[in-house]
Amino acid sequence: MKLTRFIPVIFIFAIAFTACENVSEPFSIEDGAIPAFVKIDTEDTDVLAGGSLEVLIELGQTQEENVVVEYEIDGDAVEGEDYIMSGTDNGSFVIEHDPESTTFDNHTIDFEFPLLAAEGTARELTLILVSATTEETGRELTIGRGDRGASRTYTINGFGVVETGTYEYEATGDFEFDGTFEVTRPDDPIVVGGDPYLYEVSNIAGGLFGIPVAYAFNVTAAGNVMGAPYSHGQDPDGEDLDDIILNVGGSFDSDTNTLILDYVFECCGVEGANVVITATLSD
Repeated sequence: MKLTRFIPVIFIFAIAFTACENVSEPFSIEDGAIPAFVKIDTEDTDVLAGGSLEVLIELGQTQEENVVVEYEIDGDAVEGEDYIMSGTDNGSFVIEHDPESTTFDNHTIDFEFPLLAAEGTARELTLILVSATTEETGRELTIGRGDRGASRTYTINGFGVVETGTYEYEATGDFEFDGTFEVTRPDDPIVVGGDPYLYEVSNIAGGLFGIPVAYAFNVTAAGNVMGAPYSHGQDPDGEDLDDIILNVGGSFDSDTNTLILDYVFECCGVEGANVVITATLSD
């Protein structure tokens, strides 16, 4: 009776002892242990011209030394035209070992997408990790984890092209009016709220304010309008109209040169009021 009470204790001790023995054993892929690897952590995503992206490359286990990673770029995006890349050097970069860090060592590659990147279309930029080697001991690491992280594709969505000129329009919704306005593309982008815009409409509000209210906007390659957060115009006295705040969306059809500006007031005592302007380029 007493002996059987000790059997579970002996069994547990044997398991613990066996586990301790295996701690110092090298990793075995055949036994299911995860090998040392490096992967691109930032998932596939869409980015917009005029924006930026930080891509994180991370080690799966600390190597106690720097790791040199070689990479390639694929896709139809053109470097210097559609993207500007930093954090690399002639097809490689170094994941530096930080003995003070409490996380796995990592490296960031920065991409900047010029305002005119992929204009009128969408282009792909694929980052491919080719090899990873420890800097001092020369050990090769696995690329990716399973079928993930060895490469990532980032789709650059360029801005669409809008025909400039005089548009005839009709407004419906909570306010109704009609008339004409000019759509122009200045030589330099219009910066509103820190973001650049390629186009402006000379008066988005008809006679609602008694003065023309200029508004800046972009159009994506898919034809979606992205309006500025507020008007960049001025009144006849030179005062800014940045207190005219509209949530501007809509679309542009390049086949018919039809511009739709669908906006909601977020100011001026009529918050929530909706206006839809349908404008067509005059012959």
